[in-house]
Amino acid sequence: MRFIKTETRGQIGIITLDNDRKHNSLNFEMLDEIVTAVSDFENKGTRVLVLRSNAGSAVWCAGLRIDQLPNPEHDPVPYEYNLEKVLQKFENFPGAVIAMIEGSVWGGGCELAFSCDILIGSASSSFAITPAKLSAPYNPVQVQRVLNLVETNIAKELFFTAEPIPAGRALELGILNHIIDKAELEAFTFDMAEKIAANAPLNIRLIKKQIYDLSRASVKAVNTDEIKKLVAQSYYSYDFKEGKQAFLEKRKPVFKGK
Repeated sequence: MRFIKTETRGQIGIITLDNDRKHNSLNFEMLDEIVTAVSDFENKGTRVLVLRSNAGSAVWCAGLRIDQLPNPEHDPVPYEYNLEKVLQKFENFPGAVIAMIEGSVWGGGCELAFSCDILIGSASSSFAITPAKLSAPYNPVQVQRVLNLVETNIAKELFFTAEPIPAGRALELGILNHIIDKAELEAFTFDMAEKIAANAPLNIRLIKKQIYDLSRASVKAVNTDEIKKLVAQSYYSYDFKEGKQAFLEKRKPVFKGK
């Protein structure tokens, strides 16, 4: 595989993001590789997955590559599908998925991390939810992933400001389960993974499924025609086109609200 590495340690499967040159930004080939890896681990009966970057990475994941975003005024479904299928693979994996986070997490990288069951970080970890920087819309399922971790007022702050929050605040808000010194991060993560792998897998699968379904119970209620219209309006807007172009030109976007 070109963009990830995989490894097995007993009942633990490891997926390492291996695109350091591009700050582990996600492209469609990389997303497909992750889907294949998760499917392979599931077929082998792997009980725990650990999602990580290479040791010492300053950026855990920079999100979806800008040139992989959908073109404005085109059908956004291909974009949603390519990213969503990865997130759903982690959410539907029958065992626990642990994100071992060293470095910063941006945009779609937050979605990747938030689709995991347990997040363990270091002092260098930070999180920025950045769609407002590009005028890129989120659908109800994407918003729900954030609401699963933080209260509504905090979610609004994260979305509205698009500013990164440091590890300490992420721990206080419940985004991170633990902050561990870098030197001990790997040992702590795999110690937890081994403890989980030794527990009853059918029970873990049941509890995970119930928590997932209960957390999604409200999504169908809000995924209305009005919400779908607003998502489409944002995709097809001048602002989305402007946001992408400004990013590529390394300038501040000028949004017009249309």
